[in-house]
Amino acid sequence: MKYLIIILTFISFTINKPTLTVSEIQYLETKREDSINVSWQGEYYLYRTENNSKYLKKKVIKSSVGTERGDIDFNPKNSKAEILYKDYSKNEMYSKDLVGFKFFTIKDSINIINWNIKNEKKEILGYTCTLAESSFRGRIYQAWFTTQLIAGGPWKLDGLPGMILKADSKDGYCSFEATKIKISKQEDNTIDTTNPYSLEKKFYSWTEFKKKYKEKAIKMSKYNPGSSIIFVAPRLRRERYIEKNDTDYLFESDLKKSMD
Repeated sequence: MKYLIIILTFISFTINKPTLTVSEIQYLETKREDSINVSWQGEYYLYRTENNSKYLKKKVIKSSVGTERGDIDFNPKNSKAEILYKDYSKNEMYSKDLVGFKFFTIKDSINIINWNIKNEKKEILGYTCTLAESSFRGRIYQAWFTTQLIAGGPWKLDGLPGMILKADSKDGYCSFEATKIKISKQEDNTIDTTNPYSLEKKFYSWTEFKKKYKEKAIKMSKYNPGSSIIFVAPRLRRERYIEKNDTDYLFESDLKKSMD
């Protein structure tokens, strides 16, 4: 009986283990800032091999800052600004973010989100997905992942036992939804998953980056070039840059009071 249990366990593991080696997943990413009437949609691709993944923007689909101000496209000049790279063999994640008008490279761990896996199931693009929830740097996210595909996910959302095909912040600020999936059981040598940040001279931890961001936010809020342009660095976008209880940066609340 003991040997039978071992054999059945091995068979079960073999059946449930994802067979995907290479994954190319197209995502529709949406961001909405209702307070300033901004909406944005972009087409992103996730290229996933056994040890690495790249998540990068292909094109802007729709971008606006309100009907009176017209449409704008967000196209940073930095060629790597829209690439998020993950090295699963080292549990390392690399991305770029802005402080003022300068990009900084951030080095994070991949498994930085503590998910709570629920019982709810639904089908997405033919794959059975399970719901998971977690709070992450200022927002609560709901994610649907499938164990039928190799683990991974869009943007920094990761750390579940399968691929995240859909995710939303509960407040409606941002969402990620897979629209196409291309899979292969063999390595595709045409997919470049080398680390685009391997030659960078300086990496910042998330804590170091937040410090830089706050310093710049305070400095730029005091800058008055004699024009009607007002710079307000938000405390929170997809991630929280400046904590709610931080009293060093009060410019946005002071500005609101002056406009009331």
